[in-house]
Amino acid sequence: MPKPIAALAAVCLLAAAAGVQAQTPPVPAPSVPPTKAVRLLATGGTIAGAGQGPGASYRAGVVPIGDILRAVPGLGDVANVTAEQIANVGSYDVDEAIWRKLLDRIQVAIADPQVSGVVITHGTDTLEETAYFLSLTTPSTKPVVVVGSMRPGTAVSADGPQNLLDAVRVATADAARNRGAMVVMNDTIFDPRSVTKFDVRRVNAFAAPSRGPIGDVLTERPRFFAGATAHDAALPVSGAPLPRVAIAYAYAGVRAEDIRAAASGARALVIAGVGAGSLSVGARQAVKELTAAGIPVVRTARQGVGDIWYNPAAVGDLSDDALGTIAGRELTPAKARILLMLALQTPRGRQDLQALFDRYGVAGP
Repeated sequence: MPKPIAALAAVCLLAAAAGVQAQTPPVPAPSVPPTKAVRLLATGGTIAGAGQGPGASYRAGVVPIGDILRAVPGLGDVANVTAEQIANVGSYDVDEAIWRKLLDRIQVAIADPQVSGVVITHGTDTLEETAYFLSLTTPSTKPVVVVGSMRPGTAVSADGPQNLLDAVRVATADAARNRGAMVVMNDTIFDPRSVTKFDVRRVNAFAAPSRGPIGDVLTERPRFFAGATAHDAALPVSGAPLPRVAIAYAYAGVRAEDIRAAASGARALVIAGVGAGSLSVGARQAVKELTAAGIPVVRTARQGVGDIWYNPAAVGDLSDDALGTIAGRELTPAKARILLMLALQTPRGRQDLQALFDRYGVAGP
């Protein structure tokens, strides 16, 4: 094993044995202190992963954020970064409790006039969900950048250090203000509404197939492809637990009882439909029963690409008026679930819910 990789592996494995730290010291100060400050909130994931060697086998969420920051050359020249370990888990274990803690700490950081922006390190499995949740619940004035990696720090050509450096550059850029939450992966800046993970291995795993990225980080200065429009937090989070929203996956031969089983005990249901949100005869019957009983049902596309717009006319079998459904627009099923959870904190009718999906389910102007 080459000496640099061996040294990094040793650092990562020692950090893993030490466990999660609540707070970490700032990155060592450079000879010329930077003028910008960034608050970093760490949740774990592959970017905090470590393995026994330079290969792809590793454990996610074991390296404390302080050790990750010290492995990024030049980070202290970009910003004064202070960090807090919110969690250290694989992102498949990220839940509402972690979202709430992130939201609380983000609000504190944004209120600090010395902080230019916030960076969140996160596993890639549910990174797009956390980013979308934060895009709906945080004000957009200061950047909130969610970043991860596809390879652990002990792998050959680990992508985490470069991704993290790029995320801090975006969080301190004046052009990033008034854009709210963003995702930075593989030199690219994405809108949380349109980004999704398309590959389970490659470093270019993230894409925005319907809309494309909103910028890139190919130099020290991030570049955005269009201007920004400020908005307030769209759907603040109350103190009560978020309503339970389930997802049903459509397929050839899906039956009414499959839809009923998925919706059991849920406050609302998202359908990952085939094609443009289509459903079988049996599934449509179950959906009609649910909407008649006052349970909101949102149609989305299981492939996660394309615009599922509202269809009021009785054309074919997909009339939203006939089914009592809501069109999920460009959101993946997982993101549609998040918007429904936040929207249903207060009673809303179908038209109000559709208006929210028309507004927050479409990326760009």
